[in-house]
Amino acid sequence: MIALIEGEIKEVSENSVVIFANGIGYEVFVAHPENFIPMKKYMLYIYESRKENDLSLYGFTNKGEKAIFALIVKKVNGVGPKTAMGIFRVLTKEKLISIIDSGDYKAFKPVPGIGEKTAKRIVIELGGEIKEEEKKVETEKIKLAKSALISLGYSANDVAKVLRELGDENSVEDIVREAIKRLSSGE
Repeated sequence: MIALIEGEIKEVSENSVVIFANGIGYEVFVAHPENFIPMKKYMLYIYESRKENDLSLYGFTNKGEKAIFALIVKKVNGVGPKTAMGIFRVLTKEKLISIIDSGDYKAFKPVPGIGEKTAKRIVIELGGEIKEEEKKVETEKIKLAKSALISLGYSANDVAKVLRELGDENSVEDIVREAIKRLSSGE
């Protein structure tokens, strides 16, 4: 199985990118191909989908997104990789977690291919599991930021909620700085 591909982006299309690694160009479906710059190097965590005569690769820039994507595909009956990728095109990982935590299935309305029944099923079937999956993939940056914020006296629950919203795309210092702003203002 392919777990990770690191290489240069050669092509960007409507739903995918072609990433060139070790002399091979892999077409990888991504949520936001417009965010990829051709001729720039990227590392993508890969979810491999195999069907009878089809092998499709779905790529994510962080492990957390890939883990939640895989959880949706494996646990929610009737939601395949294409529909799951549609969810990530509309919702961020943090927003998705927040929706599932709050049980607000109506927030899936803008996602193509997700009706009310499927939205309810996603919320119900992933309710407890999404938190477990999130704990497994907590990045080193988030762990450091969490530790720093808790040592400053903020509650672990408030810190976890804010860090979920912020994600791990920035430096630890920027994450802590923004978290303090949000925690101080009561967001």
